[in-house]
Order: sequence, then structure tokens, then C-alpha cells
Amino acid sequence: MESLVPGIFQCPRCKKIQKQKDDKKEKEAETHIEQGEFLDGDYFHKNASLNKQYEICEKGVIIDKTETRLFAALICHSAYLKDEKYIRLSWWKTYQHAGMFKIYDKDVLNNVITSLEKINDSFDDVWKWIGKYGKQEPKTEEILEKEKYLELLRSRIIENRTCPKCQKKMNKEKSHYECQHCGEIVILEGYNQPIFNIPSKELDLSFQANFPINYYMPVSGITVKWLMGEWKAIVIIHSKDNPNKKWLRFYWWMRDLSNILKFGQREIGEGTQMGWKAQKGIASPNMYDKKLVIPLIKALKKIQADLDW
Repeated sequence: MESLVPGIFQCPRCKKIQKQKDDKKEKEAETHIEQGEFLDGDYFHKNASLNKQYEICEKGVIIDKTETRLFAALICHSAYLKDEKYIRLSWWKTYQHAGMFKIYDKDVLNNVITSLEKINDSFDDVWKWIGKYGKQEPKTEEILEKEKYLELLRSRIIENRTCPKCQKKMNKEKSHYECQHCGEIVILEGYNQPIFNIPSKELDLSFQANFPINYYMPVSGITVKWLMGEWKAIVIIHSKDNPNKKWLRFYWWMRDLSNILKFGQREIGEGTQMGWKAQKGIASPNMYDKKLVIPLIKALKKIQADLDW
């Protein structure tokens, strides 16, 4: 290597330019990774494909790092809105974007942490179910209260067109109810089946298998966010051809409501199930090693405390 300027070298054959590594900084970074401590956001901008043009990483915790892969939980904000922070779970392969899952509020974060804890207790190291799947378990007082609350909202919508958000009367449209007071929309599906936004803190976080998943088969998973146009869940899946190979995936679906509101039906297109499509740009947010669940939970709790969420 030929020295161009102090700290910058060039290969005389291929002309590739490299920056001299700072061994001290590298050692400090490795120590932070081993201890699950925060790394400065610049580390992820310099060492992974995180573009400052779109979002700024303030700090992050690395969950797993190999020569070719990186998995981290980051605190970020938009390049345009500094005060609106969010959490980004990011996967990189050969330090190129391989997957992401974003969390924008504390209720969804609480749901993610609780769901990961339940998944950790219910699956073994090869993602085989070891919980009480299919057995009727006693429901906690908290779950019963949430079910009662949601049933009350549904009955009020059906009987009185009561808005689930502001409790005022909604207007009846062709395929939906619309609240003229707060703008909330309730879609009418089938007979007496109102579909409406459910506050994240009211989700019961129970295991289910009914998800709009293409290509793979769900074993079981938990919904962590449910809005009419947005659905997030953590699901254990396997390929159709090999049911013995399972892994965990963070799912994030979006639904175009414009067609529903205009015509009263769902547009089912390519790559779509139940009217839902995968959020663009999420790539493949997969976790193959179950041993990473606990470090991820610890990282999210560390971020939760830092953000005071």
C-alpha cells in the first residue's frame, strides 16, 4: 500500500483507497458490543449503509456482529424532524441493508418487549413450540378487561354508530362510518363486523396464526400493532417445503384504504393477502438464532430507559 496522505493508503495494483484503522477506537467499539452498551450513531453511518440524507442515528446497541452480518437496535430521527425519535431494528449483510423494523411509540415498544419475552418462554432453541399451544389457559384479569373494552367499542359502533376514538356519533357512508368530529373511520365488513383502529396498549398480545403471510407458513405469532391501514407482528414461520426449519420474522404490513372507502371492497393484487401488502423497504427482518432474543430484549429495555418511554 502506498501512503497518499497521513492515514490514507492506495493499492498500487487495483488503486483501491483505504483508511488506516484506528486500533484504539476499534477496541473500544468491540468492548461496547460485548457489554451491550451504546455506540455512537456515527459508527452505524460509517460502518453500515445508513444514509444520513434520510435518517440520523443518534446511538445504537449491536445485538450480533460477524464478519459479514450485523444486527442492531438503533435510536434514530428523521433528517427533517429531529424531535420525532423512533427505534429501528436493522439487519445488514456484508454491511448492506438486509432488513428493518421501526417502532414509533412507547406502547408498541412495550408490546414488542412483552411479545419477545413470551416467545422466548414458548419456543426452544430451534423455534419448536414448547408452550401450551392449543390448550385453554386461564385468562388474566388484564386480558379480560381488554376483551371487555373492545367488545364494548364494537357494540356501541353497531348499535349507535359511536366513534371508538371520541365517542361521538359517526356519519354513515356507503362502505364505512366516518366521524365528522375527529376524522376516525370505521370500515364495515360482512355482517356486523366493524373494523377499526385498536390502541396498541389495548392489544391482548395472545398467540395466533392468522396472518397475511406470503410464501411462508406461520407457526404462531403475536400482533404488536393493529390499525386499519397498518399491522405489525412478530411471527415464527417456516417454508412450505421444509417445516422443520423455523425462524422468527418481524412483519410490517400496510393496506391501501382508498379502494375500500371508494368501492366498499378490497383490492387483491399480486403479493397481497387479505388486502395487506408488506411495507416497502423492510427487506428480510429475520432472526434465525433464538439465543439473540434475550440480548434484543435487553437492548430494547436499555433504549426504553434512555428515551423515557
